[in-house]
Amino acid sequence: MAQQIQAPRGTADILPAESPKWQAIERIAREVAELYHYSEIRTPIYEDTALFHRGVGETTDIVQKETFTFKPRNDSDSITLRPEGTAGVVRAAIESSLIAQEGARLKVYYIGPNFRYERPQKGRLRIHHQFGVEAFGVAEPEQDVECILLQLEFYRRSGLRDLSLRVNSLGDRESKQKYRDVLVEFLTPKKDKLSEESQRRLGENPLRILDSKDPRDQEACAGAPSAADSLSARSRDHFDRVQHLLTEAGATFRVDGTLVRGFDYYTDTLWEVTAGGLGAQNAVGGGGRYDNLVESLGGRPTPGVGFGSGLERLLLALESQQVALPVQRRKLVWLVAIGDAARQHNYRLLARLRQQGICADMDPSPRSPKSQFKVADREKADYVIVVGDSELAAGQVKLKNMATGEEKTVAPEQVAGSL
Repeated sequence: MAQQIQAPRGTADILPAESPKWQAIERIAREVAELYHYSEIRTPIYEDTALFHRGVGETTDIVQKETFTFKPRNDSDSITLRPEGTAGVVRAAIESSLIAQEGARLKVYYIGPNFRYERPQKGRLRIHHQFGVEAFGVAEPEQDVECILLQLEFYRRSGLRDLSLRVNSLGDRESKQKYRDVLVEFLTPKKDKLSEESQRRLGENPLRILDSKDPRDQEACAGAPSAADSLSARSRDHFDRVQHLLTEAGATFRVDGTLVRGFDYYTDTLWEVTAGGLGAQNAVGGGGRYDNLVESLGGRPTPGVGFGSGLERLLLALESQQVALPVQRRKLVWLVAIGDAARQHNYRLLARLRQQGICADMDPSPRSPKSQFKVADREKADYVIVVGDSELAAGQVKLKNMATGEEKTVAPEQVAGSL
């Protein structure tokens, strides 16, 4: 016997028993996004490596440690499986001139896999799926809040409870640089107390130290200056307006001056949503504004804001909270044949039922009627149609409701109206 091949480490199959849950949250994601007037975009799962180096940031953990990067056969260019969705959407918007005109607006959403080479954890695999939205062309705080409310609505419609929203602002480019300098000044005297990773980050990406889960880093960051202290007047007004609009919308939130995101492109508003039932790693999604990203990737200066939500983590949170997703399932009609003539008849009836939009199936093997009923039970059929010699002679079929046990005899063309 040949050796069995296993799925690659850090990946997971989505089996038929689980796929209805995925379909349910994907359906909810599409419904909510389209309710907010976002249109779907689908970008390639791999891009030119330079896109992520310039977009996400050379010094980020994702670019330095987690990307799947390789050179295709006979190709000198390096490509990378996408580790996140925003950079590819920006590239597509620039390339297709979707935001090239003055005042152009674009609101899109996407659902698909991302790829990161990291230590696999429960709900965090090397291939993870994400629902995300991106809005371009509007610099006002109202657009930030729309994205936040859309994300919260998605979770609520999925049935997720015990949600917490944290918000922060890094400010514009100048505010962010000012805060970076202040943070470096605060942490430099404590450098020896930082983890090895954060000692490296201190010179490259000091804001990421605030996000460290290492106890040494958390102790060193205690009492660190808040990003709010470095905000420009414009950025402060923007963030104040975000908070006011969230309050008006009835959204409960907490301002967290230590909140940062893992990508260099974020400016001004940041947010993260957590849910109960996930333990310490309780984040289910987050986002923020990125007003300089389009320009840095070769487009005209265009403000942008968006979020990403990991679907694996959402499903894990729903499971821990014992939430049953609204799974849609078609009623299944199973055809049982008694004899060869009846089997031939059922082949034709099967095609007719499917043409009428009815989910129908049958066992094509010459099993006994009893065995065919066992298969119908195993497949969780809602109805069973039985055809034998007497039914063929009468031009009728026997229809059985498997839940109630009720049986009735109807003409084949009346089956659809009898379900």
